[in-house]
Amino acid sequence: MMLRRSVRLLLSAAGCLAVLAGVTAAWADESRWSGTAGVTTDYVLRGVSQSYGGAALQAGVAYHDPVGWFAGAWVSNADPYPFYSDVVEVNAYAGYAWTLGRDFAAQVSYTRYVYAWDQRPRPYGDGELSATVTFRDLISATVSYDPDTVRYATLGYRRGRPSAAYELNGRVPLPWNLSLTGSVGYYDLKHLYGVGYWSAGTGVSWSRGRLALDVTRFYSDATVYRLFDDASADGRWVAGASWRF
Repeated sequence: MMLRRSVRLLLSAAGCLAVLAGVTAAWADESRWSGTAGVTTDYVLRGVSQSYGGAALQAGVAYHDPVGWFAGAWVSNADPYPFYSDVVEVNAYAGYAWTLGRDFAAQVSYTRYVYAWDQRPRPYGDGELSATVTFRDLISATVSYDPDTVRYATLGYRRGRPSAAYELNGRVPLPWNLSLTGSVGYYDLKHLYGVGYWSAGTGVSWSRGRLALDVTRFYSDATVYRLFDDASADGRWVAGASWRF
C-alpha cells in the first residue's frame, strides 16, 4: 500500500513537473524565464526529512525581471510528519533582488507553502518572509520569519504562532567542476514547543552545463529526533540530480 501511494504521488509530482516544464518551454525565447527539474533520494529541509526517507521528484519555474523582481513556483512530492498520507508540496514565492557593490547581493522574498491532497485531520500550510545576503555566490546568510507557523510534532499540533530560522550556506570551488558545500542553521520553535534546534550539512557537488549532481551528509541535534522521531535527517546521506532549462 505504501509503495502504491508513493508511486502515485511521484507520478502526481511528475505531472506538475511536466506542466511547469511546458510553461517554461513556451517562454523559452525569453531570457527572463528559467526552470529546474530533479530527483533526490530524500527531501530534507532544516534537518527534517519531508519525504520520510523516500525519494522525491522536484521541479520549479521562475520569472526574473531585469529591474530585480522575481516570482516562481516549486513542487515536490512529500510525506511530512506525521505520515497520515503522501502530499504534493507547492511553494509559491515572489521577491526582489539587488546588488550591493561588486561582491555582495541581497534579496527579500515571501514564500507560501501549500500541501495538496493532504489527508491529515488538521490543516497545514503557512507563509514565510526571508532576507538573504550573498558574497560572490560563495557564502550566503538568510534570516526567515513565519508569523503564523503551523506544525505537527510529537509534542502536538501548533498553529498561529511565530517561528524563525537562521541559516548560513557556503561553497568552495574545486577543479573539474567540483565544489565543496556546507550549511548550518538554527531553527527557533520556542513559541511553538519551547525549544530550538541546530542542523547542518556537508557535501560535494558537480556541475557541467545544465546538469548538476550532489551528495550531502546531514546532521541534526537530538531535539530534532525528540520532535519528529525517525524523520530526523541526522547521519543521512542524500544524493540528487537536477537539470536547469
